[in-house]
Amino acid sequence: MRAWEKIGEDANIVLVGNFNPSIFHPEWFIKRGIVPDWNYSGHRSGTNEAAVAVLPDLAQIDFQDQKFLQVMLNKFTLRCSHASEFLSLKDIVSTAFSILKETPISQMGMNYQAVIRIADNDLWLKFGEVMAPKEPWLVAAPYINELDDGNKKRLGLWNLTMQMPRPDDLSGYIRPTVKVENSNARTLSISVNNHVEIADKSTATVIDYLERYWEQSLNLANEIVRNTLIDQLGEEG
Repeated sequence: MRAWEKIGEDANIVLVGNFNPSIFHPEWFIKRGIVPDWNYSGHRSGTNEAAVAVLPDLAQIDFQDQKFLQVMLNKFTLRCSHASEFLSLKDIVSTAFSILKETPISQMGMNYQAVIRIADNDLWLKFGEVMAPKEPWLVAAPYINELDDGNKKRLGLWNLTMQMPRPDDLSGYIRPTVKVENSNARTLSISVNNHVEIADKSTATVIDYLERYWEQSLNLANEIVRNTLIDQLGEEG
């Protein structure tokens, strides 16, 4: 039996700066050859929301291959939940901002998230207790010791973020987060925020960093996720 399994994943590139959301219409991407033409009318998968919404202060586009774009006045986010398309996010962002080269960008996130299901309750509890030991919290909140056993069991890991130094010479940090998604279903997410400061605020620097580090960032995030799980629970199976 598998101790754990990956049941979903997501990668995204986030840029913080000054943007004009009204630019980002599907036709803008199609006419410049950034994405192939597709029928972008209709609704987002599984929702009643329009697949495309372009307003002065917000743009949202459902691309093909499970890619989704959201642009606000201060943030650009392109995400994908299809692993075989993760690398292509870099190409879309790099090409778009090689055209919009005057856009000031101060920060970038190269991020990844995996959703994990743990096989049984014993392993679920073991993982939580190792990642977030209860003893310091029993000292911090001694009233918990006076509760009945049922309530005592409610103490445990819910959302834990660590900060790590970067493995390169870029300015920024690596922040992995473990978060419970559904305790009854024993599912949690492990996300890795690979944050980079863009000192000169130039799109040229953003494109250079994406070309050099996007694939490395995905590999690092996968390594952190797998090592975290294998160390506490063993191989996926």
